[in-house]
Amino acid sequence: MKDWQDFTQTQPNAIFSHNFIADAEQLGLILVTGDEAQKFLQNQLSNDISHIDKIKSQVSSYSTAKGRMLGIFRIMQIDNGYILITTKSLVVDLINRLQMYVLSSQVSVADASGHFARFVVHTDLIDSSLPSSFTNKLLPDAPNAVLQNDSVISLQLNQLGDQRRYLFLCLSFDEAKSLWLQFSEKLNIANFESWRLSDIKAGIPSIYPQTVEQFVLQMSNLDLLDGVSFKKGCYPGQEIIARMHYLGKLKRRLFLATLETKQCPSPGDEVCMSGATSADGSGVVVDAIIDDNGICHCLFIAQIKKVSEQSLCLLNQPTINLKSADLPYSLPA
Repeated sequence: MKDWQDFTQTQPNAIFSHNFIADAEQLGLILVTGDEAQKFLQNQLSNDISHIDKIKSQVSSYSTAKGRMLGIFRIMQIDNGYILITTKSLVVDLINRLQMYVLSSQVSVADASGHFARFVVHTDLIDSSLPSSFTNKLLPDAPNAVLQNDSVISLQLNQLGDQRRYLFLCLSFDEAKSLWLQFSEKLNIANFESWRLSDIKAGIPSIYPQTVEQFVLQMSNLDLLDGVSFKKGCYPGQEIIARMHYLGKLKRRLFLATLETKQCPSPGDEVCMSGATSADGSGVVVDAIIDDNGICHCLFIAQIKKVSEQSLCLLNQPTINLKSADLPYSLPA
């Protein structure tokens, strides 16, 4: 939506940790429609699509036959099908992959990113900053809840402390701009890195081109984020994912750390034991952002045993140690 892109480019672009609104152009949208859309997605994704309706969204993932994730989604149902929200840079590859399995099914898979203006809201001021008529119609009242009207879809995502987190998808530029201006009267206008920082602190992983096919979903804690059903039927990678759940001993998990560095690591960067001079398989950076106080917050997947030893660093910054930070949810003992 070019009008929306032109408008957001005129807005401030800063990093904030609290009470902000940000453009979400970097989130891509995949539209799956057709009479067999539910059955198709049920056979491809990790979660139980039958649990989704027009007022409830869910997290899910798409994997190879070897159980390695190609993408992570937030999925919601609309009148004519489903919208899958994911990393925009993966949309084309994910659509091509999904279309390989459409075959003769009555299903259409398309890129819907250009049809919606989208922005995110991260705040603890909702009750006091907007009239109740506005909040009741446009702000879902619980995590995973969805509200829809003819031109706006709003989702509440995982909360982070006292901050509630929302995603808005708007078919109308004028309505998107009107909502943006109402929110920005009370909230800071931030860049999308602020939202990535919010996801990082919330322990919510993303897949980027650099990390495609690197992780089984349990390694990224998707099983702790209700991103998988172990009771549904087959889907790509299901055998490996189920075996790890029922029979295996998980050796890697997603962790949160802070780093004192001005050079923010990138997804896919190697994590290693202190003193290592080459990659030793200890772990991989999932995402990292430096906050408004100059502290780098980093999600990484690593061997559980090595994390407990507290001696991990970045391979390309060997003097920078990963200082463990608490996730907002508990890891299994």
